[in-house]
Amino acid sequence: MELTRRQTLGLAAATVAGTTVAAGTSAEATPNRWVRETMRRMTLEQKVGQLFVCYAYGPTAGTSDARNTSLYGVATPAEVVAKFNLGGVIYFTWTDSTKDPQQIARLSNGLQEASLAGTGIPLQIGTDQEHGSVVRVGPPATQFPGGMALGATRSAAYARSAGAIAGRELKAIGITTDFAPDADVNVNPLNPVIGVRSVSSDPALVAQLVAAQVKGYQRDGRVVSTAKHFPGHGDTATDSHTGIPVIGHTREEWTRIDLPPFQAAIRAGIRSIMTAHIVVPALDPSGDPATLSRPILTGILREQLKFDGVVITDSLGMQGVRDKYGDAEIPLRAIEAGVDQLLMPVDPGLAYNSVLDAVRSGRISETRIDESVERILTLKHNTGLVDHPYVDLARVAKIVGTPANYAEAQRIADRSTTLLRDDAALLPLSPAPRTILVTGYSPTNLATALQSRGATAVVKDTGTTPTDAKIADAVATVADLTVVLTNKAWDTEVTDKQAKQQKLVNALLATGRPVIVVPVRDPYDVAYFDPAPTTLVTYGSTAPSMEALAKVLYGEIAPTGKLPVEIPAKADPTEIMHPFGHGLTFDAKQTRLTVASYNIHAGAGEDNVFDLDRTAQALKALDADVIGLQEVDVHWDVRSQWLDTLAELATKLGMHSAFAPIYDLDPPTAGQPRRQYGVGLLSRFPLIRTENHPITRLSTQDPNPVPAPAPGFLEAELEVRGRRLHVYCTHLDYRADPSVRQLQVADTLKILAQDRKKDLQVLVGDFNAEASAPELAGLWSRLTDSWSAAGSTTGGPYTYPAVAATKRIDFVTVGTNLNVLRAEVPAEVPVAEAASDHRPMIADLSFRP
Repeated sequence: MELTRRQTLGLAAATVAGTTVAAGTSAEATPNRWVRETMRRMTLEQKVGQLFVCYAYGPTAGTSDARNTSLYGVATPAEVVAKFNLGGVIYFTWTDSTKDPQQIARLSNGLQEASLAGTGIPLQIGTDQEHGSVVRVGPPATQFPGGMALGATRSAAYARSAGAIAGRELKAIGITTDFAPDADVNVNPLNPVIGVRSVSSDPALVAQLVAAQVKGYQRDGRVVSTAKHFPGHGDTATDSHTGIPVIGHTREEWTRIDLPPFQAAIRAGIRSIMTAHIVVPALDPSGDPATLSRPILTGILREQLKFDGVVITDSLGMQGVRDKYGDAEIPLRAIEAGVDQLLMPVDPGLAYNSVLDAVRSGRISETRIDESVERILTLKHNTGLVDHPYVDLARVAKIVGTPANYAEAQRIADRSTTLLRDDAALLPLSPAPRTILVTGYSPTNLATALQSRGATAVVKDTGTTPTDAKIADAVATVADLTVVLTNKAWDTEVTDKQAKQQKLVNALLATGRPVIVVPVRDPYDVAYFDPAPTTLVTYGSTAPSMEALAKVLYGEIAPTGKLPVEIPAKADPTEIMHPFGHGLTFDAKQTRLTVASYNIHAGAGEDNVFDLDRTAQALKALDADVIGLQEVDVHWDVRSQWLDTLAELATKLGMHSAFAPIYDLDPPTAGQPRRQYGVGLLSRFPLIRTENHPITRLSTQDPNPVPAPAPGFLEAELEVRGRRLHVYCTHLDYRADPSVRQLQVADTLKILAQDRKKDLQVLVGDFNAEASAPELAGLWSRLTDSWSAAGSTTGGPYTYPAVAATKRIDFVTVGTNLNVLRAEVPAEVPVAEAASDHRPMIADLSFRP
């Protein structure tokens, strides 16, 4: 059961200057009355304490930690709160504050108890839960996409729902303030500290989505929202954690670019705004950072924008605010500038006593302190914290990380994924099982998502600074497809000083194998690699973002994200590589399927012999889901070898195999094995059924050849996304006369007619005739011919026969339920690498489920 403030005060007296705050002074009275009566009972020490928001080490309020003793002179978080009469605390992972929801809730209750026992005033408990790249409370709390991902959706509704759910979950574990959203407009691609934390480079879009987030956090989620970093941190190439950025915007540029999101947040009712440790000469020529600037905080924020909520500094431990003044002077200048709350001073005791001394000496009036305390207490009252300082532990699991919350996070992530390039027409992938190398930054979540779709994921985590050994290992890994993830690969000043992520991506692209490049943070990465034919951006690497990426890769959803920033070229920033709003898509209702025809024929390569490894390499390069094989087992010696050899080939490729023998190559000879000759099939999909149909053939090797039905028309039945797919593979007699061809076409049509009309049909094989031959008309009237779709091909020195351009050997034809997206004859390889003296055919197909 949740305790109210009045019940709490009945359990623990709140000593304030030797008196007790009356239990009857409830927040049910008007806020002004409660605030006035509380302030009247507060000592100066307690008032000054309300200005400070600090961290404390330990998972519980009573945990002793030597780090607390070193910093504060007391051991436990509860003692820290009591010693300095803190107005607020902030949680981080590194302070051991955010292990899991139950632990956080217990810590919150324990700290509230300590605060109420000391001052009678509940704590404001905050954290930086921006989502995306800045997260303090991890799973099972719902992990939403961050600011730029929201920008890619262009949806204010999603921005609000993310804020609402995040707010409710934080409130359930006792966190009353979220230092979010980021209201900066990221107009500088080289911004090292904001980047994807920002919604966009477009002020109007940032303003729209920031306002929606504020409404979600505050109106729906019932926590305090904090817009940051005023007056705007989006156009800096310096990280204010390590230096002091100078923003060169004119007053007009600031008004046009940086101001709109903060105006929108104020109109939406924002209760708190965080300052930036940045110098903006156009707003204050003194050279003071905004955190210490009265012209900016009082002149603009208070007087011009009429903001009367709580102004809190960014961390006072950041170098951007410490460069000019000492740690004792910084809090005084912040208060004089118009700040209400001082966040994380480097030396809390020094800062606290400095403020006390300034008031006692008359430098800062107590009236000025009262102005801030009144705002802080009003904030606590208006958010319900005064009447309900504790959270109900029994309700935490019912609110945090629910299936409905997870589903909403996934819906948002699904809408954010942005497809930048698909020059190789690689996407969407077919649903066929395949081996995928997932490498780069934090690949585990994506690997899990891919494995759930039947892929065999090979994980090579190289982080943000891959070693040469890890790069070599990734490049040497054999897979059907590679997905490489990057994180701030453009940043060679801090993140990746030796540009090793760029080296990794370029090395993978140089292999010539299919590679998908995905920046999982800043989209600007794509300008720093060699041209990658297939690139997407996710703006985050959490599980929902990686699940969304997997959905897009497999065509389960269409990519709908639009770039919320523009991506300039690395060499010339004035040249735009991808403009604002760019984003490709495809028809997610179409399922992709790649089918190839390949003639395994002897006499290939410089050694003029069949080579299994060379053939496997050639077949792998086709990257096809289904491969029909002709002239299988020619010159493979004894009969018993064909099945083992084909099975070995399938194993090398990670595919399933089938074979249909034809026994008419050699006349019977005493004491000699008759060479086997047949057709085969390799498939990434499991084979449900196979059958070797008889078809009219001309027994060309026997005496007195006559046309007669003989085996050699292979059927393999597969299932692809709920549809039955029949793949037929044949090697028709290239020496046959037109009358035999007519019989073969008639037999083919009879076999095809046995399938249901709704089933999918593919015929793969070779047929030494021109597509326009009259005897083939019946076949092409039933099937769409990718032979024709590919256009004419020119025979080369290793094409058999090296004759007329339209005289094809291999073909892929499809039934009416399949569409031919693309069909081509791949380029010939050097003779030393040739696995066959025929040219293959490959066709990209699609169908609707």
